[in-house]
Formats: sequence, C-alpha cells, structure tokens
Amino acid sequence: MHGSDYLGCNGILSTVLDDFQYRDGQNRMAQAVTRALREKSILVAEAGTGVGKTYAYLIPTLLSGKRSVISTGTIALQDQLYERDIPLVSRILGKPLRTALLKGRANYICLQRYEIDRLQPGLTPIGLKHEERRRVMDGWIEETTTGDLSECPVELDDLMERSHITSTAENCTGRRCPYYERCFVVEARRQALESDLIVTNHHLLFSDWLLRQDGFSQLLPEVDAFILDEAHLLPDLATRMLSESVTQAELERVLANRVWSDLLNAGSDSSVLPWDQLEQSFSRLLSHESGPTGILGCDEWSTSIRESLETLAWGFEALLLRLNSTPEDDSSRDARRNLERIQSILARASETRHPENQSGTQWPWLEWLQGGFVVRLEPVDPGYGLHALMQSHDAAWIMTSASLSAGGNLSYFRERMALAECEEIIIPSPFDYAAQALLYTPSNLPNVDAPDYLDAFMALAVRLIDANPGGTFLLFTSHRALTAAHALISGSVGSRPLLLQGHAPKYRLLERFQEESPAVLLGSHSFWEGVDVKGLALSLVMIDRLPFASPSDPAVYRRIEAFKRMGRDPFRDYQLPKAVLTLRQGVGRLVRHESDFGAVVVGDRRLVERGYGSLFLASLPPMTRVHDERAVAEFLQNHGQMVGP
Repeated sequence: MHGSDYLGCNGILSTVLDDFQYRDGQNRMAQAVTRALREKSILVAEAGTGVGKTYAYLIPTLLSGKRSVISTGTIALQDQLYERDIPLVSRILGKPLRTALLKGRANYICLQRYEIDRLQPGLTPIGLKHEERRRVMDGWIEETTTGDLSECPVELDDLMERSHITSTAENCTGRRCPYYERCFVVEARRQALESDLIVTNHHLLFSDWLLRQDGFSQLLPEVDAFILDEAHLLPDLATRMLSESVTQAELERVLANRVWSDLLNAGSDSSVLPWDQLEQSFSRLLSHESGPTGILGCDEWSTSIRESLETLAWGFEALLLRLNSTPEDDSSRDARRNLERIQSILARASETRHPENQSGTQWPWLEWLQGGFVVRLEPVDPGYGLHALMQSHDAAWIMTSASLSAGGNLSYFRERMALAECEEIIIPSPFDYAAQALLYTPSNLPNVDAPDYLDAFMALAVRLIDANPGGTFLLFTSHRALTAAHALISGSVGSRPLLLQGHAPKYRLLERFQEESPAVLLGSHSFWEGVDVKGLALSLVMIDRLPFASPSDPAVYRRIEAFKRMGRDPFRDYQLPKAVLTLRQGVGRLVRHESDFGAVVVGDRRLVERGYGSLFLASLPPMTRVHDERAVAEFLQNHGQMVGP
C-alpha cells in the first residue's frame, strides 16, 4: 500500500478517524516523503498550518519499514509524537514496531543526585509541603520505568531544584555510580540503540553526530532515514553546536590546580613552561577591555592578546605531555579530555590570524560576558559543517516545518543548510485566511524608534482588547519593551487576567490563558513559536515591531560579520529573511484550526512603508488587509458573537 491509500478521499484513515478531512497538500507531501525514503534523497517540505504534516511523514515512514529517527525542536512535540501520534498511526497501519523516546540528561531524574539531595537538607526547603512533595517523589521513583521528569506527579518548575536531581556530562560518575544498573539515561540510550523508530530532539541529534565525529560511542543507531520536524530551527542550532568555546572560569580552574602545576614543573626538561608564565599570560588577558560591541574578532586582536593565548596553549600542551606519562584512572581521564579540548581551542584561536573566506572556516572571537571573557571558535558558514555531518550518513533526509520559505521560495533555508541538490515542496495552508483573519498596520502610530511609540502602541492595544471578546497575545521583540508594556497596560484591561512571560513557567501561563479566557498574555521570544491556542481563547495577536534581531546581540553581530567575510550582504542575505521567518512564526499563532478567526496587528509602519516590507507581506498568509482600527474591532465583535461563549 501507498500513503495515498491511507490519506486519500476514501482512504483507510477516512474510515477510522471521525475528524478526518482529505487534504490534497497532505497527500502530495506524503508522496514526496515516500520518494525521498525510497531514493535516500533529501526533501525540504514547507507545510502550512492545517496541512497535517505529521501524518504526511509518519505514514510513509512506518509503511517503508526503514529504521528511522524523528527529531523535533521541542520536548512538547517530541512527547506528542511518541505518546499519541506514533501509537495511533501504528495501530491504524497494523505495523507494530519497537520505538524509543530519547531526551537529554536534564529530562531524567538522577538517582544518585536525588539521594545526595536527600542527605543534604540545606539544598531543599523544609516544611510539611516539601515533605509531602518528597513522599510523592519517592513513590514515583519506585514505580517509574523511564525516570522522565515530564511524567513526574510533582511539578518541578524551579530550574535550581531540577539541577539538584539531574545529572550533567561533567558530574555523571558513569559506571562508578552505585545506581548505574538502574540509570534512566543509560536505559533510554540502550532502548534507542535497539529500536526501529527513535523520537529525539535536534540538540541531542547534533550531540550524537559530534560524538561520532570525535570517535566516541554514539547515542543513536545507524538508521535509514532522518525526519527533522520544526526544521526552521536547524541553521541557528548548527551555529551553536558547531561552535567551540573556553570560558574564563575554565581557565581559572586549570590554573588553580596545583597538582597539575607540580607535574608541569617536574624534571629538568627546559621545554616545560614555568607555571608563573602561564598565570602572567592569563592576567594579561584579564586586563584587556572589550571593544564597543563587547566582542573582538581575531583580526582586531592586539599582539598581547595573541601572545597570551599562544603561551597558554603552549603551556597546556606541555602539561598534557607530562600527564600522559602518569597512570590514568577514571577521574583523571575526564580531566585530561577537558584539558585537551581547552588546549586545542586556544591553539587554533592563536594560530588563526586571517581565515580565508571559504566554507568550513572557524573564526576566533574574544567575547566579554557578565561572568568574564570567552574564547570562541564559530563557523563562518555553519551550513558547510552541517552538510558534512549529513553526508556521513547513508540515509534519507526529510526536513519540514510550517515556516521555511521567505518570499515564496526556500533559497534562504537551503543556503543556510548548504543544500545544493534536494527536492523541495511548498504546500500552503488549507485554511481560508481571507475570511478568517485580518492584517492591520496602523498608519497613525509614531515610528517604532520614536520615544512615544510604545505608549501609542499600548493605547491601541487597550482599545482593541476592550473590543475583543476573545483572548489576546501581545508579542514583543525585546524583554525591555515587554517589561515597559506591562507597566503601561496594568490596570487597563478590566477583569481580564493579565499574564506576563517570566512570572510563571510557559506551560502554566498557557494553561491559565486558555482556562481563564478571555485573557491577555504579554510574551517575548519563546511565545512567538511552538504555541498552539485554538478557538476564541486567542483571537487577537499584536506585534510591536518587525523582528529584526539586534546587532548588539553578540550572536547576531558575529553572524553579520561572518556574512561580510563571505562577501555577502548581511542585511539582504541574513537579517531580512531571518526576520521574515520570525514574523511568520508570530503571525502563525493566530489561526490554528479551520474554525479559528481573528486579527493580527503589526504596529511597525515599516511593513507597508519600506521597500523590504513587500517581502514580509508576500511571505505571510493571505489575510484580508484593512486600514481602519474600527474594521478590526467590528470583525472581532461580529465573529465573537457567532462563536458564542
């Protein structure tokens, strides 16, 4: 059978699922996925909201019988696939298979650290409430077979609390752990290696690739297909994962280890560097001040900076030679690996003066953060490294998301992924956006950089919230604007709940937003995507400005400089298409179902007054554009009455 036998007008799903609706786009995507699986080729598929892309790739994948990895950008989608979608499709197809869910360490309870936490009461608050939480946790630990904290009956919202009971690669004691035989991380990885279908996330997938590249054992088995959902996140993640860094704190720890100092200075070998020279080089680095942007590319380094890095790299190399002549045990093995990593980064940073403008080059930076300076190696072209990782696997690659194209084509995504050859398909949403949604950009608001802009934007927000019978998202491009907007709107929305990002975990805010509708939620970056609110609970989305990433952000600044070194226009080739995709994500929060309705208000007049605004508009769903605030209010009120309470 083919996917169309299941997804067609009279397909099997139409007889099994009560809410099944035939979608031509879903069928076309399933056919493209089938081809990619059969030919082990690359497919880039944009599937608009409502297409049903999950079934479009799940059904062909399970029918193919190929061993596969499905990777997502978020834990929420990972859980949904594993707990709901895959079991359902597997039953419908009559294709039982071994599946595994693999997350990062921070998602599993560490039994050893949990016991340490118990024996150190100072780490945990006391009182009847916390004693009861502990009893519930104890009971869950006795029963759980996964140790997955998302299944824990105790809410663990506090990151510090979670850090006390989860492990990291640095503090995990491995086989020396008394709980190793019951370790949930080890068991999850074992199941993944034995499974036919593994559901993981992009970060862990990159970690697996990089472990293999470094010669360490892999987390995932060899597979025939990789399905990468929420693929719009991949280019930025590739930049982060393919970067390497050494922090001031790491250097301080090495220099503070006097045991290593003694090893370094032992013997009469004149090639061994005196320890005090290392400390002087480190002190010289500390004495340097950052440039105006807080970061310096290697072409801006002084002779003193470069010589200090060279001396540290030379000294740590000498230390490694001494360490290699001493017996190795489990504790020293990890320390040596860490020192090798630090020495390698410092050596490559100090040797690279003027990298050529070619793919794959790593550009060294010095960056000053709140906790001290960082020596960073970042790929000039992350797509080159990502594509090299892909080529190391003889597999099919399916990359999909609702937002991959800018201006109606996929060139920006393909270039950032270094995909010279692939099949591409853009499937628009089946929703009737012209009837379901309005797009309004007020012509009477001040310029977004004017001092009175936010006051005017929030005054408009108060008026439209009052007219809106449903819920409202106010999305901001910066935390500073978010905080200022909250101060302006407090006390101005009547009895509606006013929710602010940061005052509670994201999932808790979303629960309240839907349960206490109509509510108003003010959010920044994390609420622009991965949020699914249906119906009258969300009928108005207001966006303060076009989401151009700030050049003062060190990561953005480094990307801009990288595009310049590649001889490309950073605004046209990076900042503009990135902002277009981000705006698409924000606008995409509104219509999530065929019965949804509402309005999107973008307060930034550049959307209609600047030439590049046409690229934004061409990339958005075909909503009806209006030019009058009254039209927005009437649309919301009329549709709200039709939906009812």
